[in-house]
Amino acid sequence: DVYGRTATLPADVKSAATVGSGARFVVYAGGQDKLVAVTEMETEPSMSRPYTVVHADLFASLPATSNGNHLMETNVNAEQMLELNPDVIISSRSAEECDALQDSIGIPVVGITYQGQLFTDNVYTSIEVVGDALGTGEHARSVVAAMKDWAADLDRRTASIPDADKPSAYVGAVNYKGAKSFTGTYASYPALDAVHANNVADALGQKGAVEVSLEQVGEWNPDVMFLNAGNMDLMKKDYADNQAFFDGLSAFENGRLYTQPTYNMNGTNVEMGVCDAYFIGATLYPEAFADVDLEATYSEIFTTMLGGDFRPAMKDAGMDFKTLSFS
Repeated sequence: DVYGRTATLPADVKSAATVGSGARFVVYAGGQDKLVAVTEMETEPSMSRPYTVVHADLFASLPATSNGNHLMETNVNAEQMLELNPDVIISSRSAEECDALQDSIGIPVVGITYQGQLFTDNVYTSIEVVGDALGTGEHARSVVAAMKDWAADLDRRTASIPDADKPSAYVGAVNYKGAKSFTGTYASYPALDAVHANNVADALGQKGAVEVSLEQVGEWNPDVMFLNAGNMDLMKKDYADNQAFFDGLSAFENGRLYTQPTYNMNGTNVEMGVCDAYFIGATLYPEAFADVDLEATYSEIFTTMLGGDFRPAMKDAGMDFKTLSFS
């Protein structure tokens, strides 16, 4: 598996259960029809986990054999899991936890890891490993090939843009350990990195989620902001409490505020992150993306990775790629 562990599986795997957020990658690998158990977080559709919306009927029909936390403590109902007796368990937990679960119940466990990543070897290998385990390797490799094509396309369009021509960008209200307002940001943000954006938070010399101060945002004074509209209540309160400050920021003065649908929720919704990268690229460098039909691209990404188009559900829920206003 991704960790270099070895698990011995039946020649023809007919059933699979998941631990952590493994079900997401079962869907990416095209093996959802083999699921016999998921987690309690997945039996009801959630817009923060698009795969549960696209396959809502399937997930609603499955039993939950664990509490589903991706990074926090996970509890597996071993008795229930043994009764279901899946041929394999797909787990997004650590290698040590995969070993412990496998040893305790005697069912092979295949581990994946991908938190906070988009176009990485971990993501590609995780999809392929799940496909190989479930007998859907051809589908899994076609998804990985499409991802590599999108990564190359984004790179080709943006890699040669001079730094002097890049507006400074900030991503805010990024969820981590709970909802955050404007000051929740991310250094080395994958969706920005994919289009070689000038992420002001990279000046921190860190990687990953970080909470900064309003004073720091003011010092950076980014040209463009991409904000998680799911935390609009928090942001509206902060705006009302500090209106003069925000109205003096370049992005607010010039109306350069945009949504950035969050893609980290109990694991990473890779497909949403790829869509975000295209939206960010087209927003920052419109000439480089002038020939891209964004709506068709979003639908292609969702359909390729999820086996169905999540875009109509996004629109129905008011979740979109668009400009924001606080006035």
